[in-house]
Amino acid sequence: MTDAPNKKEDVQRILDYAEAVAKESRKALTVEFSQQHKGIPFSKASQVLQESLLAWFGRRDKSLKITYEQTNSTKPGEIRAVFIGESKKVRFKLHADATFMLAGGTAESPSYLKELNVTVDRRAFPN
Repeated sequence: MTDAPNKKEDVQRILDYAEAVAKESRKALTVEFSQQHKGIPFSKASQVLQESLLAWFGRRDKSLKITYEQTNSTKPGEIRAVFIGESKKVRFKLHADATFMLAGGTAESPSYLKELNVTVDRRAFPN
């Protein structure tokens, strides 16, 4: 007979699962951007990334609650979005880092997703 996992093991298992789903989301969102959002103005890319990630997680697993926290875009062509995730009272931060190729020098220039990374920050909250 096996013992029930202790809280630390349960937290580890949930965070491992969140990381696996984050990797899956990266692949799916990269395909979505290359098919549906090719050439969008860079000024709209942050909002589209945020909405796409929230919608994808909502479809993928309703037990993973993801909410938007903030976006940082310090360099042209780069977006760093931060989300708060929760599942079974385990909280974590989810980072979506996107690099876009711009076809001009303005915020309204067409942009094309070059790279997307979605990662789980395990250190954000003491669980």
